[in-house]
Amino acid sequence: MTYTRNISHTAVLVVDDDPLIRDMMVDLLEIEGYQVQTARNGREALARLASQEHYLIFLDMMMPVMDGYAFCQQLLAHPKLRQQHTVILMSAIHRLSAEHLLAVDADLSKPFTVDDVLRIMQQYYPL
Repeated sequence: MTYTRNISHTAVLVVDDDPLIRDMMVDLLEIEGYQVQTARNGREALARLASQEHYLIFLDMMMPVMDGYAFCQQLLAHPKLRQQHTVILMSAIHRLSAEHLLAVDADLSKPFTVDDVLRIMQQYYPL
């Protein structure tokens, strides 16, 4: 499924419970000139989605409170919300169902490199 998105107003949302990964992603992306926000779990991420026209979301799958699986279910339950956002899965374990795969646009296997992140950014959100 392909969605048409307006990336000119895109912010990056890093959703991960690990503060080291969040901080590293923020530092890397801000140095490259991207506007970055963070969330510690899927529930915080969903709350942020209401306040922004479009996010490119780096989503960890294993988190407390609301994990990436539940976050994906919420996106799929709201097609307009899903259409507004680009979701990049960050995980060392890929056990997504075919249904959950509809909620993500790409994946970034952990551990990943700086070049991996920048390649994804150039593909989905070039400056």
